[in-house]
Formats: sequence, structure tokens, C-alpha cells
Amino acid sequence: MPGGLRLSGAVVFATVVAASLSATPAQAQSLEEFYRGKTVSVVLFTTPGSIYDTYARLLARFLPRHLPGQPTVVVRNMSGAGGLQAARHLNEAAPRDGTTIGGLSRALIFEPLLGRNVAQVDYRKFGWLGSMSQSTAVYVSWKERSKIKSAQDLFSQELLIAGTGAAAETTIITTAINGIVGTRIKLVQGYAGSVAGLLALERGEVDGGFPTMEALKTVHPDWLRDGKLNMLFQTRQVPDPEIADVPTVISLARTQDQRQDLLFLFPRDAFGRPYVTPPGVPADRLKGLQDAFAATVNDPELRAETEKLKIPLALTSGDELETIVREMYATPAEVVERVKRHMPKD
Repeated sequence: MPGGLRLSGAVVFATVVAASLSATPAQAQSLEEFYRGKTVSVVLFTTPGSIYDTYARLLARFLPRHLPGQPTVVVRNMSGAGGLQAARHLNEAAPRDGTTIGGLSRALIFEPLLGRNVAQVDYRKFGWLGSMSQSTAVYVSWKERSKIKSAQDLFSQELLIAGTGAAAETTIITTAINGIVGTRIKLVQGYAGSVAGLLALERGEVDGGFPTMEALKTVHPDWLRDGKLNMLFQTRQVPDPEIADVPTVISLARTQDQRQDLLFLFPRDAFGRPYVTPPGVPADRLKGLQDAFAATVNDPELRAETEKLKIPLALTSGDELETIVREMYATPAEVVERVKRHMPKD
């Protein structure tokens, strides 16, 4: 009996040691070992050809050289519902192992806070990689056709612009601005994306738009060169130095409440081109992706490419974006409730 007990103990000990040894390689797997031979998907919320797509494809080209193991990186365009389809996929279906990252619509990030969480996504749970630029969006009118020549004209006359869906940034921002300050910008819905919206403006189907400066520089630099647009106002708290003479959205405020509401609505400059991982990615892989993302945005060759394309490139770190999100979700309730009243109805 004592010998039998000793034998059982030895067997148990050997079994535990074997299990421990067999688990060690997986637990100690380096980033290089994990990513070698794999494909990383960049799930993007817009259609091919958009300015977001331009940034995403640059990221896909340069990220492998900075990510251990040098995996293949491919862009998967998943447009639909103003970015909701991509957000749902990242939240619900995408692998949580570090092989999927997402380019989000910045308009959706604060939707849960505003009571419009159609996708049932808690964006605070995503892993924040960072942003590739600080975006400048501008409300414009077509100089030859439109009676709207300045931001002040928007308080007395209607400006038609293309819309791409109820959850799209153009719809959310335009509806909120109209409600907060009383402008008269009317959305014509049904366009497939930002490129289609610019085409509608060129064709005369609408007489204004809400493009980014990056989109204008890449898709229609001739419009800027030839002065075809009236620059009405930019949706930034601080003017973009490149168009410093164009009024900011904050300048439209006529009361202190309006100013507070607009300041809450527009922390978006830093979220120009935000990238995330799905919730629950292991901490070491999230850190590896954050470091690789930062190194990619700072890559001299990538910077040279963006200079050729005449689009801005500026890193906002994942930690910075996460901090902004946390601070925004701590906004006083009375400000949030006022803005909620002006959001698009589902």
C-alpha cells in the first residue's frame, strides 16, 4: 500500500509537469512567433476610393515592416449604415487575437453617450491604437450655383448637401448643428459614400457639401485651385492653420449654452482617422499593435508618400484617444441632455 501511494504520487507529479511543459510554448509565444505567416485584416467602414480608404491602404503597406513577424496586412472595406456594419463586426464577430484591427467612423464613438447606440457597442472597450491624422471637415457651397456665400447665410437660407445614412457623420453633425444654433442645412439622403456625395455636388444635384480637406486635396484638388467652393465654416474648435480665415463651428454659437454644446460635440479633431482592435485582445498583442501603429505613422517613407498625396499625417496615440473618450463620457449630464435633444431621430 505505501508503495502504491508513492507510485500514484509520482504519476500525478509527472502528469502535472508534462501539462505545464506542454502549455509553456503557447503561453510564452512571442509577438514575432504569433504574427509570422499570418494575415492581419484592416476592417474599414467606408467604400474604396474614399480618403479613409487612402489612409487605410497606406497603413496596410507600411505596418508589416513595424509589426514583429511581418504579417500580411489587407484592407477589407465593410461599408454600410454609416459605419455601423463595421463597428458591429469588430464588436461581435471579429477575432480577438490581434489579427483584426478596425478603422472606425469617428461619428459613432460617442453615440452610446448620446443615447443613440444603435449598434449596441461600448466603444470604451475597444483597444485604441491611435489616429493617423487630425481631420478638418468643412461645410462648403458651390460658388457658381449657391446663394449661400458665408456661414451667416445659413441662418436665413437653405443649403442642400448629400447624406449617406442616418448613422453617418454628415447626418449626425448636420442635424446637431441645425438644432443647436439654428442653421438651415438640409440633407438629401441616399448617396453611397463621401465620393458619391462630391459627385452629386459636381453634378448640381446638391449645392453644398461636408467634405474633409484631405478629401478635397486628393479627389478634387482642382476645386481648391480654381476657387470653385465657398468655405462656409470648419468643424474644429481651433482653426486649421491651412484655412485659418475660415470660421470655426464654435464661432456660430450665440449663447454660452450653445458654446458648451458645440465644444462637447467637437472633440473630433484628434479622431481624424482612428484605429482600434476588438475588445479583449491580449495585452501584449495590443501593446505590440500600438507600438507598430505609432512607428508606422512616424515612418519617413510613409510621410514622404503622404506629402506626395498632399494629405496630412499626424500621430495621436492610443493612450491619448482613450483618455479623450474617458473624459467625454464624464461630461456633465445637463450638457449631454441638451445635445441629445438635437441628435437625429432613429
